[in-house]
Amino acid sequence: MRACYVFPGQGSQYVGMGKGIYDKYESAREIFHTSNEILGFDITDLMFNGPEEELRKTINCQPAILLVNLAYFSVLNKKIDCILTLGHSIGEYSALVASEALSLEDAVKLVKIRAESMAKYIPAETLKQGTSHMAAVLNDNPKLIDLVEKACEKCSSYEGIDKGIVQIANINSPSQIIISGNNNAVIRAAEYLKNKNIKKIVYLKVEGPFHSVLMKPAAEYMEKALENIKIKKPTIPYISNSTGGFVSEPDNIKKSLVEQIYNPVEWKKSLETAIKNGFKTFLESGSGEKQAKLLSRDYKPPNKGLDVLVTTDYI
Repeated sequence: MRACYVFPGQGSQYVGMGKGIYDKYESAREIFHTSNEILGFDITDLMFNGPEEELRKTINCQPAILLVNLAYFSVLNKKIDCILTLGHSIGEYSALVASEALSLEDAVKLVKIRAESMAKYIPAETLKQGTSHMAAVLNDNPKLIDLVEKACEKCSSYEGIDKGIVQIANINSPSQIIISGNNNAVIRAAEYLKNKNIKKIVYLKVEGPFHSVLMKPAAEYMEKALENIKIKKPTIPYISNSTGGFVSEPDNIKKSLVEQIYNPVEWKKSLETAIKNGFKTFLESGSGEKQAKLLSRDYKPPNKGLDVLVTTDYI
């Protein structure tokens, strides 16, 4: 059997993630132990035992997701051949390791730097209770993208007491878009959309305005870090977050890894690129089933030949 491997991103973490495969498979344990050594602390203990508040922090969450994604891959790839890789946000690093463009060791180093730099540039602003720097906009309206773009345009302000920006951060599917920015601007955009009958808006439990221009300083830091990292041409095709298309040249991969920090994640386009190019079998490699559920809900009905495999059937 062959499949396109999909690697989840931030939001897929939970206390206890990866413990089942750690206990059962030597290949998974090796990835955990190698990552602990590179990170300089026992992230395995934090993943298995919490507390949840610490695991949710960007500096811990991002490397945790990377290593558990790859621990699953080390098991699954022995049973199901990987023929395409794509990863959502931080999951892109897992996809690059799986495609043999990036080593595990370098991926862990880069993700550590990425997480630290993104945490460093989180705006020092007070959040209103129950809100966040990011929010999910959920609706089956066929013009949802246009509505969200208009909301971001109208609700960003560069002057006065309400100064703040909001922009699209993730286009996950036709019915799921994430916005990101300063808290006051995100709230303005949410209220604007509610007045346009977009009722389901969920503030996300994340620390910062990820995939927005507010993260550009972190991207510049990452660009310097990537100068010292060797990236090879993928031996397995890989689809980039920032373009939603195939990327194979090492310099273009590095460019993508920089741009995805402050640009939208083109996840809808990425999945559609895979489907249009004949990839019909998908397998999520990581904790939880967020991407598998999204594929099944928003892409399987109109594409009858699409097959979303259940990870637990092969672990």
